[in-house]
Amino acid sequence: MSPRTLNSTRRYVSIFSAVRPGAVVVLLCLTALRAAAIDDADCMICHADPSASKTTADGRVISLYVDEEAFRASKHGPMSCDSCHADIAELPHAESLAPVNCGVCHTEAEEYAASLHGQALQNGSGDVHGCRDCHGAHDIRGHEDPLSMTHPRNLPETCGKCHSDPDLIKRHMVSVAEPSDRYLNSVHAKNILAGNLEAAVCNDCHGTHTILPAQDPASKVNRWNVANTCGQCHAAEKAEFMASIHGKALEAGIRDAPTCIDCHGEHDIEAPDQAASTVSKQMISRETCPRCHDDEKVMTRYGITFQRQASYMDSYHGLATGTGSQVVADCTNCHGVHNILPKSDPASSINPANLVNTCAQCHEDAGPNFAAGSVHIVPTSPDQKILGIVRLVYLWLIAVVLGGMALHNLLILAKHARAKFALQAQLRGTHQRFNRGQRIGHVVLMLSFTVLALSGFALRFPDALWSNLVFFGNDGLEVRADIHRWAAIVFIGVTVVNLLYLVFTRGGRGELRAFMLTRRDFADAFLNIGYMLGLRKERPRFDRYGYPEKFEYWGLWWGTLLMIATGLCIWYADAFLRYWPKLWLDVAALVHYYEAWLAVGTIVVWHLFFVIVAPDAYPMNWAWLTGRITNEEFKERHPLEYERLQQTKGEDAEEKED
Repeated sequence: MSPRTLNSTRRYVSIFSAVRPGAVVVLLCLTALRAAAIDDADCMICHADPSASKTTADGRVISLYVDEEAFRASKHGPMSCDSCHADIAELPHAESLAPVNCGVCHTEAEEYAASLHGQALQNGSGDVHGCRDCHGAHDIRGHEDPLSMTHPRNLPETCGKCHSDPDLIKRHMVSVAEPSDRYLNSVHAKNILAGNLEAAVCNDCHGTHTILPAQDPASKVNRWNVANTCGQCHAAEKAEFMASIHGKALEAGIRDAPTCIDCHGEHDIEAPDQAASTVSKQMISRETCPRCHDDEKVMTRYGITFQRQASYMDSYHGLATGTGSQVVADCTNCHGVHNILPKSDPASSINPANLVNTCAQCHEDAGPNFAAGSVHIVPTSPDQKILGIVRLVYLWLIAVVLGGMALHNLLILAKHARAKFALQAQLRGTHQRFNRGQRIGHVVLMLSFTVLALSGFALRFPDALWSNLVFFGNDGLEVRADIHRWAAIVFIGVTVVNLLYLVFTRGGRGELRAFMLTRRDFADAFLNIGYMLGLRKERPRFDRYGYPEKFEYWGLWWGTLLMIATGLCIWYADAFLRYWPKLWLDVAALVHYYEAWLAVGTIVVWHLFFVIVAPDAYPMNWAWLTGRITNEEFKERHPLEYERLQQTKGEDAEEKED
């Protein structure tokens, strides 16, 4: 045996004697045969070329390059090429070689074969390639080596190659997206980066080679095993949890019972002192505990009182939490963290016998009165009848007192409104601003618009209390749609009539000219703002219509045409989709919805202000109903039109005298 072969033999024995004794005998025989066999240098003639590659039957290009330096520095560096590629008998070898069988030396291959990944490999999944997915191929290093793919610092990236691939996780129905990225934000990853290599990484929770799907009872991340998995590092917390009401419920097979990940999260577990943590002072009472304890269906199933979070948020503790307090009590301060026990348990921190001591953790002077009453104030609860009576008395008192005040003030407004109506309705001392047709058209437009808005929003928000009260409850969905369509027909009708009036009548054309925007209208807007800010002594002088009416009028036409066009697209969706893609129907529906909000908002904020609230209209400008305004209002609000009419009357009088 040559010195080279002897040295190789010694190296193989040292490597494999700790792995599998039988493998040593096999390797000794192989080494003897290798005395005159293939030399690694012969392999590198081809495989040292970085461009070496081959194309597989499915069209994938596979690199055949081997970095000899990286290989010699790897765990398998002392071995020869044909130690793993055992089917190479001569060079050049066959184009397709048998897959490397790591199980010849590594018993872990048997565990891997039974795992989720191993099963996928055996079933022919093209996304799994065996050991090299995690360990590498020719550059395999021990997990303690910082350059190893399985080193604690590198493992999230190694697992993330597949588990952060969105297409792959969808294809294999993996339930958690981007686990590696989430893990890197966790307290575990931060500890690893800080040098604590004992902190949990992927394989601590999921297993190393025996990774199983979560639904497998033997899986470390199976819901029933999570506490044991976390308990590998957090033994004290696990013991407390298993003795708690949550742990006992979990042992009893109650799937709704929380386990570690329900409170702490899965991959993105943060330390409790971090604001983003699900168990931070701000989050525990606002979101984490209420996820279960405010779920009426779950709590009712187990006979547990719910809606406690709302009462907490109404208390001093909850209000202080809302301001960001880091010292005020949250759920865990009273109920415990992992050792949560029912109130009936003598060891429970909320047992009546222990409640004073629990309160005394923060309130040094806590005495018996601290426990004399309900902790969670819920006046509607049957066990808090006194509070319920006080609540009921005050609800009636508020309704009677405030309702009486509102009624009193409405009577005052109604009296002034009646007086102004009578003043504007009389013929003497008034000016006719709108004719009967304009007034009727306005009323029809107002009613159809109101019905459209109410029925449209009732269709959009079918579960809203007001929509169910107005539109026959949830069973009235078709009725709402019919009402909306009939109101739309009326609305379109009055729009068409108005358009004909503007085009084909003398009065209509005059109205249209009066509504035309000019540069003066934009100047008046700035001048009026200056007047309201006290920068000018006089307000601008308006004609028949000022900029507020003109802006609203043209906004009305814009909104009307847009709502009619988009509404017809939605109404006749099938016909629309024969010629246009669905995207444009979706755009039409979205425009219709938001334009409705804009229209209703404009009526409430702009139109009703100038008709009711504005000082020169208060408590109501009845011109929309009577068609008339007083001469004083006419002169004050439309001075340019007033002066023009006065001048016209004067000229007519002169013509009569002549």
